[in-house]
Amino acid sequence: MSPWVYLLPERVFIVPFIRKLFIKKEIGRENMTRNVPYIFAVNHNSHLDEFVTMPSVILSTRRHTHFFADRKHWFEGKLYFRMIAKRFKAIPVDRGRGDADEALKRGVAFLKKGHNIIIYPEGTRGEGFDLNRGKVGVAKLALWSGAPVIPVGVWGTHELMPKGTHKPNVKKIVTVKFGKPITFEKYLDKAEEKESLREVTDQIMHSIADLVGVCYLH
Repeated sequence: MSPWVYLLPERVFIVPFIRKLFIKKEIGRENMTRNVPYIFAVNHNSHLDEFVTMPSVILSTRRHTHFFADRKHWFEGKLYFRMIAKRFKAIPVDRGRGDADEALKRGVAFLKKGHNIIIYPEGTRGEGFDLNRGKVGVAKLALWSGAPVIPVGVWGTHELMPKGTHKPNVKKIVTVKFGKPITFEKYLDKAEEKESLREVTDQIMHSIADLVGVCYLH
């Protein structure tokens, strides 16, 4: 089945609904094409981040899109979270175990199939006023797959559904900014070097910080 046909429910019902309730601006959609799959590296302040990022991604790329998801919350939590995780074939991550390489390899496999991946380099939700230190998983995903990374800055979800809450306030205040694709050809043969992984991660995080308008000082 064509991804564009498979995504019909999202296109007809979910995307318009989310846009009407939450999204004020979507900026930078022209930075996405339908030619290649992308890694979308997004700042993370709320469980709404998946929902407000998806509309532009779905409409602009017309590709299957998966996201990394905490197993306890998305696969063992409330029914509607479990349903969403199943629908998008989210990639479970066991937070706190320290080794996420198996989950990252699943992400690479999806990218090789031509699917998009959404990843939160911070690894956990913040408070919305700065960025936590980026984890190198995003760099591994980029270098192992060779896929371009699009930095994404989301602003407003921390007010609608802050960390520790599960019921959103309904206000049309969210801005989602998509940066230009970043490629890392010069690092592709350095995917196992800690210094290179940190450099790639920090470059991505600085790009996200510029989009959100906050400092990344790590």
